Amino acid sequence: MSKKLVMAALALAMAAGIASAQIKISMIYAGGDPLAKELISNSVAAFMKANPGVKVTEYPSPSGPYLDFIKVKDAVGEFPDLIEMRDTPMYVRAGKLAVLPAEVVDLVENPVQFDGKVYTVSLMAQAPLGMMYNAKFFRDNKLSEPKTYKEFTELCDKIKAKSVSPMVVGGKDIWHLGFLWSKYFFDEVTAKNPNWIADRYRGKVKWTDAEPRRGMQAFVDLFRSGYVDPGFLSTADNQTASILVSGKAAMLFSGTWMFQQIKDADPSFELGWFPLPSLDGKLNLFGGSTAQGWAISAEAAKDPVRLKACVDFIKFFFRKDNYVKFASAMSAIPSTVEEINYKAAPVLEKVLSVYGKVPSKQLMWNNKVSLNELPPAFRNFAYKTAAELLIGGSLDEGLKRLDAEWDLEAKSFNPVTGVGIPK
Repeated sequence: MSKKLVMAALALAMAAGIASAQIKISMIYAGGDPLAKELISNSVAAFMKANPGVKVTEYPSPSGPYLDFIKVKDAVGEFPDLIEMRDTPMYVRAGKLAVLPAEVVDLVENPVQFDGKVYTVSLMAQAPLGMMYNAKFFRDNKLSEPKTYKEFTELCDKIKAKSVSPMVVGGKDIWHLGFLWSKYFFDEVTAKNPNWIADRYRGKVKWTDAEPRRGMQAFVDLFRSGYVDPGFLSTADNQTASILVSGKAAMLFSGTWMFQQIKDADPSFELGWFPLPSLDGKLNLFGGSTAQGWAISAEAAKDPVRLKACVDFIKFFFRKDNYVKFASAMSAIPSTVEEINYKAAPVLEKVLSVYGKVPSKQLMWNNKVSLNELPPAFRNFAYKTAAELLIGGSLDEGLKRLDAEWDLEAKSFNPVTGVGIPK
C-alpha cells in the first residue's frame, strides 16, 4: 500500500474515532413559529461549530399542540436531553426534569421556582400581546386606533364595509386561538380575581358565572360577527403574516415576535400596533417571568458528560452576543440578568412604552403555577370547545361542558387539596 493510501486510511480511522467519541444530545423545541424555529436552529448550528465535540440532534415540533408532540416522544422512549419546556409543572411532578445548576439559574431574572427549586430558564419574558395593523390601510381610510371596546367593534364594522377582513386568526393552531381566548379571560375574569383558578378548584366560582360568560360571549361574538377572516380554522399561525401584508385582513392579534415575520413577508409594509381595550375600557397586558424555557431531562442529568453539554448550550444561547440576535429578531423582552439592548423599531418602542405604563399585568392563564395551575388537559379542551362555538352551538352548553370537564379533571388533579400533587 502506498504511503498516501496509508495516511488516508489513518485519517479516516482517526475521524471515525473522533465521531464515535462525540458527545450526543437530543433537543426538542416548538416549531410552530417559523422565526423562533429558525433562530433556535441557528443557535444549535453555531453551538456545534464552536463545540465540534458535541452533536445536537434537533426535533422541532410540527404544527399542532406542542404538548401532544412531547407526550408522543416520551411515550416512545424519546424524551429529549434538552427541551424547550412549556408545560413545566406537569413534567416537574412526573420527575422528568432536572434541577438546574446555579450557573444556569443565575443567567435569568426572577426564575420561577417550584418548592424553592428551578427547573427552567425562560427564553424571554412574557410578551405583551396586542393588535397589529396595516397602518397604510388605516391612514388611507381615515381609521383611528380605538380607545374603548365599542370603538374597536365599530372599527371592525368600518373595515368590513371596505370588503376587507378586519382580522386574521391562525385557528388551525389552537395555541394561536388561545391568544384571544386568554385576553378575554384576563379582561373579564382574572383581572378582577387573580386567584379565580384556585377558587374554581375550591368550588367558589364556575365557568357558567357572569364573568367568564361575558368574556366568552365577547370572544365568540368577534367571530360570529364576521370580524375574522373566513377559514380561520384551516389557517395556520405561520400564514397570518402573509395574509396581513397581502391586504386580505387589516389586523392580527399576536405577540411582538411577529414583527420580524411581518417585515420579512413585506419589508415595505407599514405596521401599526395598539393594545386591545377590555369591555370596560381598561388596558390589561400580559407580562412577567414564566416557567416556560430551557430545561434538562432528569435522565440526561445522570450523565455528567451529557449534563455539561446541555448546560454549555444554554449558556451559549444566553451569551450576550448570541442572545441579542435572538431577542432583537423576536422583538422580545429579554429574560436575562445581563442587560440586553438592541435597536428597536418604532412600533416596538410604542409597545414597550405602553407596557411600562400599564399597571395591570399577568401571565397568560396557562402559564400560572401553584394553586392557579390549570388541570393538565384542560387548556386544550377549552380551546377546542371554543373553536366549536365559533362556528355554532350554544354558549351556555359550551360553558357547562367546561365546568363538567374541570370537575372531572379536578378529581385527579387539584393543587388546592393536594390531589395529584406528589408529596
